Amino acid sequence: MLIMRWFGPRCPVSPEEDAWMASSLTWLVGEFGRGPLELPPVRPMDLVPAGYTGGVQDARTLLDAICLRMAVDPVRVELELHSRQVPDGHLRLRDGHPVIAVAFGHAADPVPLVATIAHELGHVLLVGDGRIKPDQADTERLADLVTVYFGLGLFGSRVAVRCSRSRAGMTLPLYAYALANYAWLRGESAPGWLGDLRFGSRAQVRRGLRHLAYRATDPASSHSL
Repeated sequence: MLIMRWFGPRCPVSPEEDAWMASSLTWLVGEFGRGPLELPPVRPMDLVPAGYTGGVQDARTLLDAICLRMAVDPVRVELELHSRQVPDGHLRLRDGHPVIAVAFGHAADPVPLVATIAHELGHVLLVGDGRIKPDQADTERLADLVTVYFGLGLFGSRVAVRCSRSRAGMTLPLYAYALANYAWLRGESAPGWLGDLRFGSRAQVRRGLRHLAYRATDPASSHSL
């Protein structure tokens, strides 16, 4: 038995990242309850309207839908599309209202647009609503994790694939591990939505699930939610 445990599935992220994931998810459960986990994850085919063109109205429709999913009043949030480049989206306040600004080119593809909006709404929930301080070291990673917790991680994962070297939030391996933890918390050992991920991400999520399943049988493990 000792030999089997020694060679069991290893955690796909570092011990520090694993500990951060466990503590952060415990905190999110305390802040938002388990309600978001009980909803089915949002898949691109369910959220993006047919005939999406990337115009202002289409983008606003997506914003409203994401706000409702993340329990943010859509009336609070404004959306601006700019002809100039806005790096991955930008969040600021105007008269106390969050304003999410993105470039028209970015909005043309609904998947990164959804990921950007969800990430910025994560900041609204975390910083805007006073749950954390703006200068907290893991703010960007935590905003990414919030999107996973609210079932929008499929979109963010694709952005992490494209921008793994430049983005300030979770790395691709950490994003895949977050999705594995999300599935595990939902009681999914082989989630059907994995088919929406690219092959590499899909394999990393499965690796994370194998590790979580193995760890659940290990009495020496201290991670639990």
